[in-house]
Amino acid sequence: MKKILACIDASSYSSSVTEHAAWAAGRLDASVEVLHVIQRKDAVSARHDLSGAVGLGARSALLEELVQIEEAEAKHARERGKIMLEAAREHLVAAGVAAVETTHRHGGTVETIIEREADADVVILGKRGASSQFATNHLGSQVERVIRESIRPVLMASREFQAPTRALIAFDGGPSSRKAVEFAGRSALFEDLDVDLVMAGRHTADEAAHLAWAKGHLPGANALHLDAAPDEAIPAFVADSNVGLVVMGAYGHSPLRRFIVGSTTTQMMQRCHVPLLLFR
Repeated sequence: MKKILACIDASSYSSSVTEHAAWAAGRLDASVEVLHVIQRKDAVSARHDLSGAVGLGARSALLEELVQIEEAEAKHARERGKIMLEAAREHLVAAGVAAVETTHRHGGTVETIIEREADADVVILGKRGASSQFATNHLGSQVERVIRESIRPVLMASREFQAPTRALIAFDGGPSSRKAVEFAGRSALFEDLDVDLVMAGRHTADEAAHLAWAKGHLPGANALHLDAAPDEAIPAFVADSNVGLVVMGAYGHSPLRRFIVGSTTTQMMQRCHVPLLLFR
């Protein structure tokens, strides 16, 4: 049986992640594991502790108070996590998912996701947004690390869920985009979806050959070439064409090169306001 790993946190994306998981599980006849990770926070640094600048007695009292606050926050985080996991489980069961398990862990978010994805077929995360609330959330801030280290397709859920009827595969001929095409050609996720197979950028003989290869794996797709930069052409096409899901290869270059010249993957996540299914 196929399995989906749905990763939720305290952000506004958790409900959408659950709904995306229910949709994917229904199409794949898959079970769902809902994962919530509590990361340990340093209460001292979080409160800009100034105990080193005061007397020894005052510092001891302050540190004791901070430890008590940290313990209370940890308990609150555990209880909140249990409530979120139970709410997600109830939603998935009500949506008809036959097998649902919940996992509550302490530790590093990225490391735990990579551990738990070992027997999963698809990983679902909340998509990084532009709001300050989400930018400071631990899943959002580490989403690139998850995508870079994951060996599974990663579905980045949009803020609001809407079942897609049309998918766009952004194809550049590279290994990760070829993996995406092969996945789409065999996966039940794409049954009954209209599929656009899109290349963007210079139109050369090599590009035409790459597109022909992809078309051979997806004979029912609408193949086209857009004569513009991918990070501009594809979001515009998505907005104008009722595309509900974007499929693409992710982070084809090293983090150092991304730091120097930017990342098409990150720009696509920011500009396409629909879910993205990413492949490494």
